[in-house]
Amino acid sequence: CFVFFFFKQKTAYEMQRGLVGSEMCIRDRYQRRVHGSLTIINGANIVARNAIKKLAPLFKSIKVCDYKPYRPSVYKLFQELEGKGAKLEKVMTTNTPSLERAMEGADKALYFTHDYFYLAPEKIKMIRVTASIAKKMGVKQLICICPIEYTHYSELRLSPFDTRIDSETKAMHVYPEMTLLRPNIIFGEESYNIRYLIQSLLAGRVIYPRLKDCGLQKYYPIHMNDVVQCIVHALSNDHIKGLEYAIRGENSITYDGILNVLAKHTENIHWEKCKRSITAGWLEKFFVGETHDKNLMQMIEWHERERQNFKNDWCYTDKFKIKQGPGFEAYYAASKANPANYAEPYLYKYKCIAIDQILTINSHIYICLLYTSDAAD
Repeated sequence: CFVFFFFKQKTAYEMQRGLVGSEMCIRDRYQRRVHGSLTIINGANIVARNAIKKLAPLFKSIKVCDYKPYRPSVYKLFQELEGKGAKLEKVMTTNTPSLERAMEGADKALYFTHDYFYLAPEKIKMIRVTASIAKKMGVKQLICICPIEYTHYSELRLSPFDTRIDSETKAMHVYPEMTLLRPNIIFGEESYNIRYLIQSLLAGRVIYPRLKDCGLQKYYPIHMNDVVQCIVHALSNDHIKGLEYAIRGENSITYDGILNVLAKHTENIHWEKCKRSITAGWLEKFFVGETHDKNLMQMIEWHERERQNFKNDWCYTDKFKIKQGPGFEAYYAASKANPANYAEPYLYKYKCIAIDQILTINSHIYICLLYTSDAAD
């Protein structure tokens, strides 16, 4: 008579807490756990909204704080996440007292650089104020996510890089345990910089007539899902407090290369044949203020001139072995842009649409009706 014993080897996901050493398991345990309260500063922008979708099941409550929290995109997000985890609350934050009230009782906090470029709080000061209040209110963990494309390049009169670094350094001095994540250019269906370029190509307009000369600065585009994955992982990681990381893709590409890839994505439109999309800078600023496209043009010009080496920064995905999805070229080579999902980038009409990244035709028509003078075009 034979008796056979079968022993099932435990996977990394089944090991007890004391036996697990991999970052993958840390992330897995975190994602299955329900935490306390989370406050998200500037939570209405597109990066924050994508993060909230992943974080809602992990927290009991989430406060979405913003200068303009009552945007259509935020209402849509709340409807989508209703009954799927955290209790969500919209909070308007326009000054220091409102920020203090928003952070009261928060266990953790995320700060995102806001996506406004006109009549809004200064970006370079807001991160310092947020760090100071987080320390005062006893927030246990503060993570700041600052994409390079959300920097206000006209707000920084001397060097955008030096001024931003100075502001972030002062914030970390106030809150030494603060973690800083700097995503490179973000791509995907829901993005800011890349999505605007696709809209411009579909409309036969470009923001900058000398894009063919923009082949010096090397960028490392990263998909939105990979950025969100890093944010969720960072909330579980006690080893990153007081440190700074870049979030970048694996492959580099110049700006003219980005346009070439997107031109193929938009039914082979050749961007060199596109007209310039904006009026004279001073005239535009007089009527509609600092628009997204103007800031984007200034970002391109500055990086072409300064040629920042993004490879010098520690990369979060490399450090913690986080697997990335398809790269920039592979992602757009596999799909074609649907013009029905994009609005034409006309000055302040586009400015309004850009803030919420409206994807549906009906919403596009609604915006056009609001601006009848543009709709006539």
